[in-house]
Amino acid sequence: MLKLITTLVRGAVAEAEEAAFGQNATRVLAQQLRDAATALEHAKKELACAMAHRSSEVRAASMLEDRIRGLEQGAIEAINGDRADLGAEAASVIAAAEDERAERLAAVESFTTDIARLQRLIEEGGRRLRELRRGLEMARAQEALNRAGANGRRALATGSGALREAEATLTHIRTTQAQCDDEQAALEELDRMSRGAEIDARMAAAGFGPSPRTKPGDILVRIKAKAAASRAGGSNPSVEG
Repeated sequence: MLKLITTLVRGAVAEAEEAAFGQNATRVLAQQLRDAATALEHAKKELACAMAHRSSEVRAASMLEDRIRGLEQGAIEAINGDRADLGAEAASVIAAAEDERAERLAAVESFTTDIARLQRLIEEGGRRLRELRRGLEMARAQEALNRAGANGRRALATGSGALREAEATLTHIRTTQAQCDDEQAALEELDRMSRGAEIDARMAAAGFGPSPRTKPGDILVRIKAKAAASRAGGSNPSVEG
């Protein structure tokens, strides 16, 4: 159980690290490039130091070469002048000088090798650093595009919701306006009908045109006519008695 918990914790830590790295990858890369640039500058200083040491060794070897030639010439003259003792002393000094010259020439060769190696490393490092910096610029540009795209999508989503609401509001406004227009048209129609009925009544009251209302006199005439017809078709009981 403890092993399982430990594994789960390690997995959670790894996921958190990956998430943090993913969110800050360009920052990490920028810092790594700064570290690489610092190391490259340090290597350039080391190269300059090596070149300075080589120049110093070359000058020392050259001075030793001149000294050796001068001692050899003096020893030759001493031997020719029957001073073999001075020639022997000169030979000892020349031998030491030649050994030192050989050491310095070996140092020059070593410095030359190191300088060539450092130059190759610095050139390669500079090239890689330039490529990485271009890559960082592209990554930052891509991040900016991604952020702009995400912001645009969020804005579009928000705007889509607002557009839907606006469309619904416009539909409601149009429906309300249509209802108002229908009600106004109905009121105007009723008004026209009312005015038409009023003029009909006024004309009928003045004796012009058909009357819209039934006259009681007409009803009475109709009743009297029916009564007369009824009397004409039947007998009078009081007369027969």
